Amino acid sequence: MELRAACRIAWNELKHRYIALLANVLFSALIGFVLAHDMVRVLGGDERGSMQPGVSFPVDLWLIAVVPALGVLAFSREYISFGYLMSEEPFLKRLRFYRMWAIPLKVVAWSRMLYMLMCLGISLLACVSVFVAFSGPALLGLLSVEEYAAFVLVWVGYAFAVSGINPYLEFGTNGKAILIGSFAALFLIIAGVVMFYLYFGKSVYFWVLELVRGNPPAAMILSVLMAVLGVAGFQRALIYRLARKDLP
Repeated sequence: MELRAACRIAWNELKHRYIALLANVLFSALIGFVLAHDMVRVLGGDERGSMQPGVSFPVDLWLIAVVPALGVLAFSREYISFGYLMSEEPFLKRLRFYRMWAIPLKVVAWSRMLYMLMCLGISLLACVSVFVAFSGPALLGLLSVEEYAAFVLVWVGYAFAVSGINPYLEFGTNGKAILIGSFAALFLIIAGVVMFYLYFGKSVYFWVLELVRGNPPAAMILSVLMAVLGVAGFQRALIYRLARKDLP
């Protein structure tokens, strides 16, 4: 009953944002093309995953930082206008509306998670479809179908596991926290990727590919488990935060 109510809330909100969703899908397709193009250049050439300026490093940033953010309608008014995000607090207004109608916190939290999952699922479908269409013919000559599928699924699972932080920030914090958190996370990811290169001498996605090659079925299972635990964990964290949030 709670999930049904949450799904209805999420769908009613999403269906009125079809233009932002379409923009998200087109942007996701572009990401899929860029990832396929650059990955084929590295894995299909002589570089073999070493750090090449303009190739491996941007791919890692796209995969680690941008792909999980596809669960957010970045082209909606809340995110396009920084001034609107900072001054109007659109997410806080929506939370007040839900609480005014005494909607249970579990339903509110699940509605935000389901909204994110719908956005991410549709966007990832476009991203992965374009990626497979443009990279499959080249990479399937280097990888088995099982290895290739496991590699894609690992990053999909990672995206679902991490993207739960988006609804947590939207409803659990405020506009300033979203902006500060986004820039701080980007800085930490860049620093982490650089340190990874310096220590291992290879890109993150190539390291993941090596792990996947060792045991594709285990990688697939771990990916699904990671996604489920990530979504459930952020949903619980959001409930905890909402229960302690004072609404002005």
